[in-house]
Amino acid sequence: MKNSLIIRNSTRVLLINDNNELLLLCAEDPATTTVEGKYHGTYWFPPGGEIEPGETFEEAVVRELREETGLIEGDYILGPIVWFGEFELILYGKHTLLKQKFIVAHTKSDAISLHNLTEDEKQIIKKCEWFSLEKIKNYDEVIYPVVLKDHLPGILEGDYPKDPIEIDLGKQPEAK
Repeated sequence: MKNSLIIRNSTRVLLINDNNELLLLCAEDPATTTVEGKYHGTYWFPPGGEIEPGETFEEAVVRELREETGLIEGDYILGPIVWFGEFELILYGKHTLLKQKFIVAHTKSDAISLHNLTEDEKQIIKKCEWFSLEKIKNYDEVIYPVVLKDHLPGILEGDYPKDPIEIDLGKQPEAK
């Protein structure tokens, strides 16, 4: 019997500080792979996560920012949803279609904390760091989405699309 495809709707937050840097989390999770079973090692990604049953997109954003950064409402200003996309992967051992929307948020706070991570997140999230666009473009470790460096310049300049644009979330890093 073939495993059914799980659909997971989720948020990603492009959290930008006053230095025009983007916050990324670092994870090590060999159990999260491509559908073909490929794992690219330690990777970085914007905060965010699953929209829980009964939760709105914005409620999920607020909860995820609290869990993954320690920031609470008032510590940041939410902007528009700028991107969306989907891709298939193996997540928690299950074939999953991950549907993501990316929202912009700005913060003046530099008090980022990983103390509110869920038990599952504590197992895989190792650290967080602010990244300049230049650092993202030249970084040796994998950053998801891989196309982040292509779409981020306009966002950092405050040039948001009129309507959210679809980006290729399934693109994988090139072999080194």
